[in-house]
Amino acid sequence: MIQAVNAFKQMEEARGRHNKSLRNESANYRLSDFSIQGAELPDVEEILSYEGSTMIDLLLPSDEKLSFILDGNQVKGFTLATDTRPIMAGESGSELFELHEKIKAELGEDVNLTYVFYAGGFIFVAVDQKGQESVWLDRRAATILNVSPSTPYAPEEILEHIQKGAKAAVTSKSKSKPEEL
Repeated sequence: MIQAVNAFKQMEEARGRHNKSLRNESANYRLSDFSIQGAELPDVEEILSYEGSTMIDLLLPSDEKLSFILDGNQVKGFTLATDTRPIMAGESGSELFELHEKIKAELGEDVNLTYVFYAGGFIFVAVDQKGQESVWLDRRAATILNVSPSTPYAPEEILEHIQKGAKAAVTSKSKSKPEEL
């Protein structure tokens, strides 16, 4: 995970060459002292055939974790990494951190969170201490699924949107294939 922080530092330093205000920042980056476990959506066929009512039962386990990159107490970005390798670093960390904090404030400190990287955005699946599941989306994922960001949804509602998207993707792929003679 430290490799991901170093990659983020290099990215910021490269941007800083063109932006004096970034060069003047302390750039004393560190990782948050917690991470959010990652999961993945299965392939399109499994999504389309899924008849369950929870996101957790659909998701596939992953060894990826989402952590936040901090400069002092300020969120500067996020990193996705496994215990052995960095995967990606990004700058939308403050939005994701605020969403994380909102979920914890609403559902309690002991909420179990899992994230799914979806079409360039993030979906958080939250399970509270009573076992109730809710689904929260950042701005990008919410835009793709045509729902409001930072709002709790019943898993069935988001599943329906994801299945519609999967069906549209299959339909558009089949339309783009040349017809056989």
